[in-house]
This record gives sequence, structure tokens and C-alpha cells, in this order.
Amino acid sequence: MMLDVTSATDLGEQTFIAATLHLPDDMETPPHLIFAIHGGGYHRAYWHPTFADNSYSFARWFTDHGKAVLTIDMLGMGQSSRPEPESRLSQAIIAAAHAEALRQITARWRGPVSVTGVGHSMGAMMVIAQAAAHPEMDRVAVIGWANEPMVLGDTDVATLQAGLIPSGYLATPRVPMRKLFYWDDVPLSFITADEAQGSTTPATMGRDALTPGIVHEAAARIAVPVLVVQSMIDTSPAPDKEPGYFRASPDVELHILEKAAHCQNFAGTRAQHWSRLNDWIDRTS
Repeated sequence: MMLDVTSATDLGEQTFIAATLHLPDDMETPPHLIFAIHGGGYHRAYWHPTFADNSYSFARWFTDHGKAVLTIDMLGMGQSSRPEPESRLSQAIIAAAHAEALRQITARWRGPVSVTGVGHSMGAMMVIAQAAAHPEMDRVAVIGWANEPMVLGDTDVATLQAGLIPSGYLATPRVPMRKLFYWDDVPLSFITADEAQGSTTPATMGRDALTPGIVHEAAARIAVPVLVVQSMIDTSPAPDKEPGYFRASPDVELHILEKAAHCQNFAGTRAQHWSRLNDWIDRTS
């Protein structure tokens, strides 16, 4: 789908969010909807990679377990609109666009729906921003995002910041990220296929994601259950400190995924990750 979010962005031009709604085979309007936002350098295929078999599909696993999955391309990424100049974009505008896309889908629902926001990496930063500014999700899963000063595999924040362009859409330097992104059981053929699917990223989002404390205030305002997920190799140097940033949440859990790196959906233990996420959604519903 291409969802018209022009009214929410105030950019003075027609603006669309590209989205895919995955539904279980045996129910038209399931009671649970997962709203999934990918990270930097990716697009919505992160949740359903077409270059791999279905065992790598987050969307297929959850629809097989009775939950709908709405995947979107972040504004400025994938097939969503890429406003020019890019410098007009901001976290607030992107969060508003995503919230409007979600509202358009839930407005079509027949009966009540419980919405879980799931963000990976930069997408988790945006889920935090959206949940604080547009409190319409019933729970939030923050996957692979660090509110602590981040660690980034074979590169570092200062190096990435130095490589950012002032404005525009930039490619993510993927090869230096391999040790951060993929556990050592991920085949090289899969890694190169994944890298070939990459999207450019708005420079403003790249800057924000590399700015320490960028969503601390937003995290502290989220008043719904929060799940924090970090892998054994991931962005936070102190995962045990991550739950403390969500001070208004009535229930914060931390999951550490074993034998996995930053891209949990591609790890050999991905089904364990999805099962624990699914159990958490059910417990907090």
C-alpha cells in the first residue's frame, strides 16, 4: 500500500508511506497488530526478506501465530516519499507520518485491536519518539537500540559522524558493520544478499541516531509496557541499564538474545527471539 500522510507532515507536498499488511490466513481482522519499523540502511523487507526462505520472515512467523503485521518504509527510505531538500525532515515529522499511517490501517479494523510498536535500531529510536508524541500504541518493543552511549562493532560513533553529509540521503557503510549486524553463523551469501537490498537513509536521521541521549526525554514519557531487546553482540555497552530510561512505563522487561548480533531476525536463534516477543505481547495484552 501507499498511504497518503500529507496532512500529518506539513511539508507542502504530497507525502506517502509505503506499507505492507501481513494477515493470518484464517482471520480477516485479528485482535493483535504489530507495527514494525526497520532500522537505518534497511526498508520494510527486513521483516520479510524476499531473498531468503520463509524461516527468516518475522512477518510470516507472527501471522502463523495469529497476529497481523504492518511493516512500513520509514519516511525518506525505501519506497516511501523522499522529500527534497532532505533537511526539512525531522524526528517529529517522521513520527507524525508513521502515526498517521498506523491510524489509517487501524481505522479499517473490524472490532478492537491491540497494537504493539516494534522498532529495530534506528526504527526503535523512531518508535520511542512516536510513542511519546502519539500515545496510541498499547505496548512498545525497543530492539537493538541503546539509550546508553552506543558501541558499533568495527567502527565508532565519531567515525560515522565524521562521514555524514550535511543534508541529503546517504548510504550506510555496511561492510564495517558486519561484526555488529551478523552472528558468525549467518552465511556470507545471506549477508551479501542482505547488503544488496539496502536503502539510503536521511542524513537528519543518521545524525540523530548517533547523538547520545537523543530520545532520553521521549523514553521517559512512555506510559505503556516496554520490552527492551539486546543481543549478545549489539549496540548497548550496559544492557542492564536500558530499562531505567523508561521511567513512566508500568512494566519494563529486558531480554538478551543469545548467539545473536544486532540483526536478530537473521540469527540462528531468531525463532527464540520471536517466541519470547510473542509471549510478552500476550502477557501484556
